[in-house]
Amino acid sequence: MMKKSKILLSCLISIVLASTTLGMADIEFTTDESRAGCWSYDGAGTFTFVQDIVVDRALGVDTDPLVDAFVHIPVMTVGWIQGGLYTLSGGPISISDGRTPNTGTIYLTGTLSSGDLVPVGTIGAAYTVFKVDITGVTVTVAGLALGSDVLDLIAASGSSLDFELSMNGGLNPPVYTSFVEMLDSGYRGEGPLSGAMTIPEPATLCLLGLGTLALLRKRSA
Repeated sequence: MMKKSKILLSCLISIVLASTTLGMADIEFTTDESRAGCWSYDGAGTFTFVQDIVVDRALGVDTDPLVDAFVHIPVMTVGWIQGGLYTLSGGPISISDGRTPNTGTIYLTGTLSSGDLVPVGTIGAAYTVFKVDITGVTVTVAGLALGSDVLDLIAASGSSLDFELSMNGGLNPPVYTSFVEMLDSGYRGEGPLSGAMTIPEPATLCLLGLGTLALLRKRSA
């Protein structure tokens, strides 16, 4: 009995640790310009995004009803600059079946927080990563009625999402060696993008695991 409890304890520890370190990308939009759209930079501190960015996968599949809905990313401006680290402003973000924001059936709304824009790359691989939270996430009744598993999961998980955006390329038509040079020198730029919205790991899952571990310790004592 003692040995079985120790085995169960070990398995549960592994499950709890895995649940706190592994994330699941629930809504993805890809780098394919024909599907995911582009970013553009005006050389004066403003990033804009074409609004025909579409959902490519949800919960790892391309069959969820949310696939092909449009992701509307706000216009963002570059904030402070220090050692190659930049910030971008936030703003309203949404998913709907309309090509322009606030049109058609709106499935999800939220606020993209301000966050760090980390530029890296060379002539051969110029890109940058933007990671931040989407707060105040609301799934509409119309979205739930869509029958989307990912929307149901988001609605049940809370009011925030993790957001990651990768802006690729940008070397044509202007010529520069990296995002750092583009921003520092005031060059214009454009290129494809990809990103994901991820549900944060629920704290209740960890608490449930820890509670079970405590019970097992008590039984094995």
